Amino acid sequence: MGNRPVIQKEQILEAAYRIATTQGLGALSIRAVAAACGVAVGTVYHSYPTKSDLVNDVVGLFWQRAFAGRMGAAEGVGTASDEPCAGGDFVDFCRELAGEMARALEEFRSDFLDGLTALGAYDLAVARRREAESFAHVRQGLQVALERDPRLRRDRLVGPLAPEPLCALVWETMVDAARHRRPLDETLFALMRTALYD
Repeated sequence: MGNRPVIQKEQILEAAYRIATTQGLGALSIRAVAAACGVAVGTVYHSYPTKSDLVNDVVGLFWQRAFAGRMGAAEGVGTASDEPCAGGDFVDFCRELAGEMARALEEFRSDFLDGLTALGAYDLAVARRREAESFAHVRQGLQVALERDPRLRRDRLVGPLAPEPLCALVWETMVDAARHRRPLDETLFALMRTALYD
């Protein structure tokens, strides 16, 4: 037996991520990742038994990187302030999060989101599950940022403006804008500022 290259699962995922970001999800295959890593196809299969597993981790990594900075700030990672963002409030936090999402999507080829829908039914379901997990984390981060904002009127966080439905609306609006490649409507931010602050 000859010497086989040793490669970590993280390196395989990085190679797959680069393929997805430069060529689109449609170009992602076990064979393409093996070629990019300079290893045998079986080596990739050892870490990723199916293409679905690989797509799942690529989608998860995309969303993780898209929001790492904002979610770290919401959870208090690397910040000394009790406010959701430096010098700002919950609305500023949401605006910055929307900007990060737009920038992350710009880094991908324009067909990344379209590539999700072009996957087979099983692969699409797997990718959507990972996306949903990432989105649930972001919605939770939004609620943390909302609760940490000392400026907002807490007595107004009831009914449809309670943290959970409010953050769900904000997030779904951001996702919809990103999926349709249009800027987020400033009306949402204006309405939140009017409804939540003096």
